[in-house]
Amino acid sequence: MNIYLDYAATTPVDPRVSKAMFYWQENHFGNPSSLHRAGQRSKIKLEESRDLIAMELGCLSKEIVFTSGGTESNNLAIIGACLGNRNKGNHIITTSVEHPSVLKAFEYLEQLGFEKTIIKCDQNGSPDLQALQEAISDSTVLVSMMYVNNETGIILPIQKVSEICRNKNIIFHCDAVQAFGKIEIKTNNLFDLLSFSGHKIYGPKGIGGLFVRDGIALETRSYGGGQEANKRPGTENLIGIVGLAKALELMSTRQNEFDTVNRLKKLFEETLLSRIENCFITGSESDRSPYISGISFTGTDNQSLLLNLDMQGIGASVGSACSSGSIKQSHVLQGMQLAENLVNSAIRFSFGRFTTEEEIKRSVEIIEKVVKKLRS
Repeated sequence: MNIYLDYAATTPVDPRVSKAMFYWQENHFGNPSSLHRAGQRSKIKLEESRDLIAMELGCLSKEIVFTSGGTESNNLAIIGACLGNRNKGNHIITTSVEHPSVLKAFEYLEQLGFEKTIIKCDQNGSPDLQALQEAISDSTVLVSMMYVNNETGIILPIQKVSEICRNKNIIFHCDAVQAFGKIEIKTNNLFDLLSFSGHKIYGPKGIGGLFVRDGIALETRSYGGGQEANKRPGTENLIGIVGLAKALELMSTRQNEFDTVNRLKKLFEETLLSRIENCFITGSESDRSPYISGISFTGTDNQSLLLNLDMQGIGASVGSACSSGSIKQSHVLQGMQLAENLVNSAIRFSFGRFTTEEEIKRSVEIIEKVVKKLRS
């Protein structure tokens, strides 16, 4: 029995999404930029998909830019906004627990002469908002903070950070890849830039998007045909966009899924805590997404634990899938200033639409057996 508990890395494509994509791939392959009937049919579908996403986010359709996924969206948002607004300042702020695509974008901007401030988080995963306010200066141009942490599931204080940015007239970018479709998000006046991805909500890989508030200047480093309002040129990935829109449409019943997954995660965590000593939930006192559970099993090392679980049929992970080709200790948990033994023994389990109670119960049995073996 293979049990997939790595939904935060990627989700399986929902069969209904595959069906919608296959129909458009087989029957309507026209280039949306072409003026003939086949092209215009594709253009109509492209804009219908854009409208659906805009409705979900409560924004204008023209404020949605399609990309290849969360990493490109984060890069376009952060680098593009900083370069496009360089006349307003060269200071940028983020936190110690962000996705690598955000932190690497900050490192790149630092090479271009920008000054960065990294705000530390406490052991509950919450950023020091006092430190954030004190770090802001007249030259601060952008603050970037994720909505839901991809390793711990901790929900960050987005509204408070947004208010701080609004009061100081600073561009606010939010990496919402782990929240989009799962938690109701309305851009309203909260965000200037918001990144999202398809393959975290049972859509295809290779498609995502970026909300860009009307009036926010972006300087892009891509040149071509002028698609996506000149923000992301190149022939649009219509099949991927169809899949993204269909996946989001299916998330309209998210409250039912949210409640079911929350119940399963609670069962998973409570059973593990009752059966395994020295087992610790990361951010247990914080507001967390039901889809992600970060757990440390002290007295083990996460590499051995992960490999043994895989041999027993359980797919879990250590850290971000975008950097897990080689296992290294989590910068997120280190950024939360957790003890070394917690960092070194941490595993991320994540759940989704197709997770069953039987899988949860079986997983607990296997994890208990593997942990006892490694501790002996």
